Amino acid sequence: MSNGKSVLAIIAGWILVWFACSVAVADVYKWVDKDGKIQYSDQPPLDGDAKKMKKKTIHAPSTADPASSSSTKPAATVADQELEYRKRKAEKEEAEQKKQASIEEARKNKEYCNSLKGDLRSHTDGTRLYRYNDKGERVFMDEKEHAKSKRDLDERIAKECK
Repeated sequence: MSNGKSVLAIIAGWILVWFACSVAVADVYKWVDKDGKIQYSDQPPLDGDAKKMKKKTIHAPSTADPASSSSTKPAATVADQELEYRKRKAEKEEAEQKKQASIEEARKNKEYCNSLKGDLRSHTDGTRLYRYNDKGERVFMDEKEHAKSKRDLDERIAKECK
């Protein structure tokens, strides 16, 4: 018994599919009736005053159709994609290294400038300054040496600390 029911279910399913397909391919007509309402049907009215509707078909874009593709260049192979990825990664790493080197250089320059500015403060605050001679002995600077040293510091700060 159950085998007969399943055969009937299959036949009924095929009939429904056939009916749906026949309706899907049927022509559709559009007209305005005597009351001014727009009517649609698969049969034209008896007076023959109807327009046959155009069927709209939906096409999925094909991957083989280059015109439907959003980009104009062909798809790259996996090896090409891998090569491009590695190139981008290397460029990114190089840019990061340059950035870190630039940050380190700026930090060192700031330290150097702070040191120069500290030396300049010691020239202007009135403390006695000294230098070391060839023998390694500490020798106090006279006024001329003090002024020359201050000028040199001013020039270096103006040149190197912007």
